[in-house]
Amino acid sequence: KPHIVDLILDLAGYTSDRNLTEMRLLEPSCGNGAFLVPAAIRLASAAKRENVDPSDLVSCITAVDIDLSHVEASRIAVAEALTAQGVRRDTAKRLAEAWISRADFLLTSESQSFDVVVGNHPYIRIEHLAPKLQSEYRSRFVSLFDRADLYVAFIEHGLRLLRDGGVLSFICADRWVLN
Repeated sequence: KPHIVDLILDLAGYTSDRNLTEMRLLEPSCGNGAFLVPAAIRLASAAKRENVDPSDLVSCITAVDIDLSHVEASRIAVAEALTAQGVRRDTAKRLAEAWISRADFLLTSESQSFDVVVGNHPYIRIEHLAPKLQSEYRSRFVSLFDRADLYVAFIEHGLRLLRDGGVLSFICADRWVLN
């Protein structure tokens, strides 16, 4: 829901009154762009206020999703949102393509760090995955032992990618407290 997305972005400190052009945001499971569209709008607003050319915003957002249809839908939604904010259509499309890629977040070895990690990660029991993938995930994440849900690994990986003082803000079930 949009008000929840806005709250998560606000709690993470990703607000239009800040100079977002100097921040890096990561969305590790972008879906259809529920977080990316408002983040892109906030970034475009900050860029306008800070007099930063939109074409210089390529490194400000990184988003991935394992599902190609989600990647494509997010790219379209983000490009349309940026265009509505006054960003040239070709620049908006280029930014959306640069920001959003198809990948398995849990298998990425991102070399950059982020100021903000936000999103709504998938809820998938690890025992429902192929044994080889289970083994790979378990070898990478200490939080995936016994029965586990992948969202725990999303939290672990997201925390690893934060800069000092960075904020991770996910929509999350409270089961992790028990687990």
